Amino acid sequence: MLNVIINQRDRFRARLRDTEEEVRRLKEKIGVLTVELEKTKADNVKLYGKIRYVQDYNSEKVVSRGSKKYAEDIESGFTSDVESKYKKIYEDDINPFAAFSKKERDQRYKELGFRDRITLSSGRFLLGNKYARTFAFFYTIGLHVLVFSCLYRMSALSYLSNGPDETLTGDKILNLPHAL
Repeated sequence: MLNVIINQRDRFRARLRDTEEEVRRLKEKIGVLTVELEKTKADNVKLYGKIRYVQDYNSEKVVSRGSKKYAEDIESGFTSDVESKYKKIYEDDINPFAAFSKKERDQRYKELGFRDRITLSSGRFLLGNKYARTFAFFYTIGLHVLVFSCLYRMSALSYLSNGPDETLTGDKILNLPHAL
């Protein structure tokens, strides 16, 4: 009985080693394929750039990148999904100013203090969200109405306590009535 269990254990160990080796090989293969996929994607973006150059050269007109419609496929007359996918990647990659601007913005954000980051984040939230802007607007209006009504009430109470003909003088101390 012990020999059967030992043989079974050895078979399971051998099978486990084989499975672990296969998993290792598959992970290596996935790594190689991922690198190859990234290279292929970069090659496709470069190829799309060359296609754009040839199309612009053949059309013999100056075209700005921002105002140009999608490049049309010569055979079919419409833009393919693959071409539009690589067009976006190409346009994002070719714009060095946007990348530089984003890098500078990130650098400045990292240099901010804690309180400044909170202020910037809350400002972005308030300005970037329609409902937050609406709430802030009505909240501000409500606060102004509250302050103006308190000032009006205080001036009315002051007027009633002094009377219409009395003037305030420096030697007279007035106790204003408090609201009940």
